[in-house]
Amino acid sequence: MKIYEYTPQKNTKKLARVTGALLGSAAILVLMYMFIPRISAPWLFQLLAVGMLMLAVFITSRYIMKSYVYAIVEEEEEKLLTVTEIQGRHTITVCRLSLAGLQTAVIVPKGDAIAEAAVKQRIRSEKRKSYNYCADLFEEKFICLFSEESGERIAVKVTWDEELEKIIEKELPVENNDEE
Repeated sequence: MKIYEYTPQKNTKKLARVTGALLGSAAILVLMYMFIPRISAPWLFQLLAVGMLMLAVFITSRYIMKSYVYAIVEEEEEKLLTVTEIQGRHTITVCRLSLAGLQTAVIVPKGDAIAEAAVKQRIRSEKRKSYNYCADLFEEKFICLFSEESGERIAVKVTWDEELEKIIEKELPVENNDEE
């Protein structure tokens, strides 16, 4: 039985502009290499162009073409957070996390470098596997859920939602790093 469902919105216009700028910059670098005969270090221009193309393909495939649906479901008297990935007509559940097994949740606002660094440091120091299911590259806030599932220590990042935060707060205390 579904208790809660949320589909985070993403800023596709901003993502498209970033991808377009990367593709345009790569094209300019290739043209510079082709039409300036005595350019020093031509391999550098080629390397930068290929890097920009790879980044544009990654952003397109990861953030523009995919979307996520978060749901809190109750199965056999246990609450689970599920993350479903949607890409075109293909739908797959990529995460099923028991709310009872959550250790902590940390809310990190955009631009809070100290909170982001603390989360990254905790993931590294505790040797956790990290999964990022945020819908947008330019998130306002995200929630990092720390858990242990099947003997494996994991950290799952999801897009922040007020209702999701309230549901998680009922299950465990949330570390809120918001500067409000």
